[in-house]
Amino acid sequence: MRKKYMKRGAALALGLFLAVNQPAAAFLPAMEAAAYTERTASINGTNVNVRSGPGTTNSVITRLTKGAAVTVIGEQTASDGALWYQIRFTGSGGAQTTGYVSSAYIKFPVSYTSDADFEAYLTAQGFPESYKDSLRALHAQYPNWVFTAQQTGLNWDDVIYNESIVGTNLVSSQSISSWKSTAAGAYDWNTSTWPGFDGSSWVAASQEIISYYMDPRNFLDEHYVFQFLLQSYDGSVQNIEGLQTMLKGTFMEGGTVQTGGSTSSGEGSSSSGETASGGGPGSEMGPGGTGSTGSSGSSSDSTEVRFESPSVAMSRNQTATVASSYGPGMDLGGSGSGSSSSSGSGSAAAPSSGTSSYAEIIMKAGEQSGVNPYVLAAMIIQENGINGSSSISGTRAPYEGYYNFYNIGAYATGSMDAVTRGLWYASQSGSYGRPWNTVEKAILGGAEYYGTNFVKAGQDTFYLKKFNVQGSNLYKHQYMTNIQAAASEGYEMSTAYSDEMKKLPLQFKIPVYNNMPATPCTKPAVDGSPNNKLGGLAVDGFALTPTFNMDTASYDLIVDHSVTSVTVQASALDSKASVSGTGTVDLQSGINEIKVNVKAENGAVREYVIHVVRQAGGPTYTQGTGGLTSGTSATGRASESSGSSQSSSQDLYTGPGMEIQ
Repeated sequence: MRKKYMKRGAALALGLFLAVNQPAAAFLPAMEAAAYTERTASINGTNVNVRSGPGTTNSVITRLTKGAAVTVIGEQTASDGALWYQIRFTGSGGAQTTGYVSSAYIKFPVSYTSDADFEAYLTAQGFPESYKDSLRALHAQYPNWVFTAQQTGLNWDDVIYNESIVGTNLVSSQSISSWKSTAAGAYDWNTSTWPGFDGSSWVAASQEIISYYMDPRNFLDEHYVFQFLLQSYDGSVQNIEGLQTMLKGTFMEGGTVQTGGSTSSGEGSSSSGETASGGGPGSEMGPGGTGSTGSSGSSSDSTEVRFESPSVAMSRNQTATVASSYGPGMDLGGSGSGSSSSSGSGSAAAPSSGTSSYAEIIMKAGEQSGVNPYVLAAMIIQENGINGSSSISGTRAPYEGYYNFYNIGAYATGSMDAVTRGLWYASQSGSYGRPWNTVEKAILGGAEYYGTNFVKAGQDTFYLKKFNVQGSNLYKHQYMTNIQAAASEGYEMSTAYSDEMKKLPLQFKIPVYNNMPATPCTKPAVDGSPNNKLGGLAVDGFALTPTFNMDTASYDLIVDHSVTSVTVQASALDSKASVSGTGTVDLQSGINEIKVNVKAENGAVREYVIHVVRQAGGPTYTQGTGGLTSGTSATGRASESSGSSQSSSQDLYTGPGMEIQ
């Protein structure tokens, strides 16, 4: 990008040269930029941090929402190499404010000149209107790209229902609460905690975050659209130069490994770390997955592995592996066409002998398996992080000398953690060139497995690999349970395509569902405990019908006409929740409705109602009946209250939790 700079003393010639060839931030300190061509832009993310300086170590001035108008007045490179824009915008009270935003969250306008042929094509493909603006912008930028509508024939609500079955999709346990499910079996109301799936680092995803990541309209930008790119091998488009660009900054950059034969040690792997690194500061937005199983993440910008998309695209050096599929790995049971059992027919070609780079091995794997090598590289990075992981170190006991680059079969069982299970699979003799006792065999064999069982079986995009909405095995045979996997891998792969390569007629297959929402599904952003249930509810001196249960919202109570008021007591199950509507309530003649509301920390309100009827001959106050005992606490469990002949003793039931085996 060309910038204009004012001369500065004797450095005029050097300054003019750099102005043509480098961004302002690349200047020597003495060559500070004195002018910048201002450009209008908008914020491309939700609640994006505006910082006091370039880089995530600087303080947050404010946050801007998606679509907010800004003016880019400068640019600077942070210490980690990421590009940041200095922006000016109208702050609170109308004041002009300046700050810095990661370039990943700045969107410059794209001019689209109406193209009658393209418009007719979109209509013929059956793309809904809500898809078209984003596709027009992509067409304006990359006129040779081909977008095919994959008419799934599936009803959107049915798809989300099936993908929301507890355990089908997972998010990091460090995610904000609105990303986590509170469905039966996904959340323990008694303890206000989410039980883990496939290890403690993964919990069930909420329906709202599933809807967001499944809605293709959220990912139609120049990076995330690559999750819809067809994955077949094409040697005329995919080359080792593009692959090397993709591997830059990872453990595979410039690395070489021994090829041919077998080894019983970790030789050939450039990674010996026990866990994958999250790499880089992560997204400027809310939390996502962890870089590897067992990594709990952090609230700091510099260590928390976070992921956003498309509205929050990450720059290449910010992209962290948002989740290893160690826990949410590929379950080998119930596979579609093709088999991963030891008796399967898949067979990887024999490895060569000598020394090769990772790029050379992955190119070979793509050619042999029929899979785009950029896809294979994105999967390896997604699975192992930028620094590698114990799945590929060759040193993980008790399977030293074995490697599983794609974490095939890496899921927790009763006797094995996910990494061990994946390495056990790698150690078995049989299909796909196993045992995978060299780096080369693991990369070639895993690629063959993926090509046979996914690409050639119709799951030929990252999206379809993650969300199987085609064929006869709907919602099953999904490679990973990590909800963010397809978007993350798509972004990773986009980095391999140079500007010249993006001029080619790349083909994207984009799903369309029946009865989709009129606008794209939004990403949930609310945090805080969702627990808005009562741990106890009683009316002093009287017995409620039915006996209290935290899941029962409506109760009845009959009192004598002489009773003019009652005292309602209630306690929240979660100490972070607040309760209103309790205390002494005056009664009118006839039917009275007393509402007790529980407001969770995240703002969600649940209402409990007591219908009180005053009538002649009804019960009168009985000492010791219906009150919460002194042992009741804000955590919600009350001890058994004593009663009279008018009421049975009752436990203030809090309901069972779900133990995940």
